[in-house]
Amino acid sequence: MSKRKVVVGFSGGVTSAWCAGWALRNYPRDEVVLLWHDTKAEHKDTYRFLEEMERALGMVRTERSDGRTLDEVVIDEGMIPNNRAAFCSRILKQEPGNKYIRELQEQGITEIIRVIGYSALETERIQRQWAIAWTQSTLWCPVTVRFPIVEESITKQDCADWCSCVMGVVPSEQYEDFEHANCDGCWRGKYNYWLKVKEVRPDIFAQRAALEREVGYSCLPDVFLEELSNRPVGKSYHRKESIEIGPCECGS
Repeated sequence: MSKRKVVVGFSGGVTSAWCAGWALRNYPRDEVVLLWHDTKAEHKDTYRFLEEMERALGMVRTERSDGRTLDEVVIDEGMIPNNRAAFCSRILKQEPGNKYIRELQEQGITEIIRVIGYSALETERIQRQWAIAWTQSTLWCPVTVRFPIVEESITKQDCADWCSCVMGVVPSEQYEDFEHANCDGCWRGKYNYWLKVKEVRPDIFAQRAALEREVGYSCLPDVFLEELSNRPVGKSYHRKESIEIGPCECGS
């Protein structure tokens, strides 16, 4: 049995899926783990994408989840997450992921490589993950981190095309309106993001606005969601990497 594990953050997005394929091309299959954390607030089509990508890769994801829904975490914490205090990600993703790393170490694994789908545009997040890996390392089990999208100079569009054209799995419907496959109504979004949610997912917008009022805080610095005024919105809102989901060069 190999004493090394290659842990891929498998989130339901196109970049994490591409990283899973990269890991399987570069490491023995029995060393690769597709680690998934269910926030219980994912878009329904993201769950479909995950299941189809699992089958296409010939892998079964490993789940480590908190168990609570996103709304339950908000109620338990007594506040609303935001872009400056994203405790939702910490509780529902980071902490279960850290526990899994410790679990592997306790099982006698002697090397852990974490594979994360960040792009070259996310320098602060990359630096943070290097620091986390350093704190997780022990004398008998070093933890390192790799960012293959940066290493291979891959774009998010490349990842989307790989999913559709190479693997035959259409990315989540989330990408038709947003730059990511985060939770439905991601609390970390800013003004234009929420206006877009209001336009395309009024049910989610209304639920999030009602929860804000129940808790007494807003995810935005100076206005509650229900008070947002109309502003121009579109797919160009605060996007770091724009991608188009649809027919690609392979003609599929």
